[in-house]
This record gives sequence, structure tokens and C-alpha cells, in this order.
Amino acid sequence: MRIDKNHSDRKLWRIILCAIVFIVNCQFSTVGCQEVYPMYHPCRSETGEWGYVDSQGEWAIRPVFDAVLYETNGGMYPISKGGKWGFVGVSGEPLTDVIYDAAVCEIDYVKNKYKAYYAALRRKGKWAFIDVQGRFVTDFKYDEVLIMNGKYIIRVREGKRLRSGYLSEEGKEVWKDND
Repeated sequence: MRIDKNHSDRKLWRIILCAIVFIVNCQFSTVGCQEVYPMYHPCRSETGEWGYVDSQGEWAIRPVFDAVLYETNGGMYPISKGGKWGFVGVSGEPLTDVIYDAAVCEIDYVKNKYKAYYAALRRKGKWAFIDVQGRFVTDFKYDEVLIMNGKYIIRVREGKRLRSGYLSEEGKEVWKDND
């Protein structure tokens, strides 16, 4: 049996790259937190497609995507195909269609408990929020969103006025208007 050196080298580099990504990402994980959902890490396959691997380096979500993001929220994994974005769940099942211009979410650990409420999708320049099951909790109406430290900041332009606020844990808009 002949071993193709180039194939072996590529496979070795893939394993090394996945291990480095896993180790680096583990440096930022919160040890001791209770995870409701498994934590998977982005990894690129030999064919150049992206998926997510588990803590043992095994494919948890098959590598069939053009791009993925490290940030996950409540078992929602942002994925891209053909320049469009969407989310899949922990087993790779679609939570949304892959038809959006952008997808954002954030890992949220608070007081040793895993908390996840929403992620955001952008379509035609406007943002909307979805819950961890992929259901829309708002319409596409926000001009800007920022998900940071478990807060869901929202901004809407009304003429020359920019309204700012946040989305509560219950999915309610709370406005703090700028003058």
C-alpha cells in the first residue's frame, strides 16, 4: 500500500490546526460553569469546508459550510454558505434558513450558569432577534444591534433622531432615548 505524503501532511496539519483552535478556545472557556449545550469549536476540513468539532476533536457538526463563527449561543451555531448566514443546532439541524446577510451571537455565562436568550440576523440592512429555537422574537427593524456581556443593545434611526435601548430577557424593548 502506497501512502501519499502530501495527503498525510495535509491530514496532519488539519489535526494540528484543529488542536490549536481547540486549545486556544479552551483558554477562554469558563471552567466550572454548567453548560446546558455542548461547546463545539470551529474547524476546517481537508477539503476546505468548515464545521464544528467536539472536545475530543471529532466532528460534531459536519464540515459542509463556507464559514462558521466561534461565538455560539444556547446551542445555536452561526454558519455561512454562498455568502449568506444562518444558524444550525447542536446536531447540525437547521434552526434558520441560510439566507441572511449576517448572523451574530455571543456566549453568555453569568454566575456559573449558562444563559442564552437571543441571537441576531440581518436582512436588507435591518436586524431582528431570534430565540434559541430559531423563532423570531422581533421583526427586522433595528438599524444597529450589539450583543455584549449578555446585553442586547438596539438602535433605530427615526429621521435625524437615533433611539437607543435594549432587548430584555423577556424579549421586550426597553428604550433609553437620546436627545
